[in-house]
Amino acid sequence: MLANPQRPLRTLAAMGLFALLVILLSAGAGSAAEGDKPPQKGKRSQAGKKAAPKGEPSRGLGAAPGAKPLDCTGDFPKIQKVQPDEGTAGTKVTITGRNFGQPGCLSMVSFGPGSPSKFVHKDDSTITATVPAAKKGLRLLTVNTMSGQDSKPFLVR
Repeated sequence: MLANPQRPLRTLAAMGLFALLVILLSAGAGSAAEGDKPPQKGKRSQAGKKAAPKGEPSRGLGAAPGAKPLDCTGDFPKIQKVQPDEGTAGTKVTITGRNFGQPGCLSMVSFGPGSPSKFVHKDDSTITATVPAAKKGLRLLTVNTMSGQDSKPFLVR
């Protein structure tokens, strides 16, 4: 029987592709495993940030010399109390707890899916939010930070 002259070339090509795939996957896994790299600071990561008020230096890219950037990492937020725990659209609600982060780090407060709220992040343990025009009934009041989220039930009347 005659040997196929193409077989050694096909085997060699397949081994080369396999080796290339292993190298690419190893390189990707190595960079993903490095947890001490700082997050990238591009336009996408700046999307939810508000501009600093006039006269106050921004804390992001291009910040004034000596200004410290916000540290929005930490433990998961924990809602301890919602006062009042029911209300109609426009009701001011005080949310107290811990690990809400520095003012400027809180990403969202919502009263159920699709019902984001206007809020003021006072400090690491206090937020005031306004109940939005949301579907009536028992909703989840959720606080979202860069580190995670926590929810408590809230009755929208």
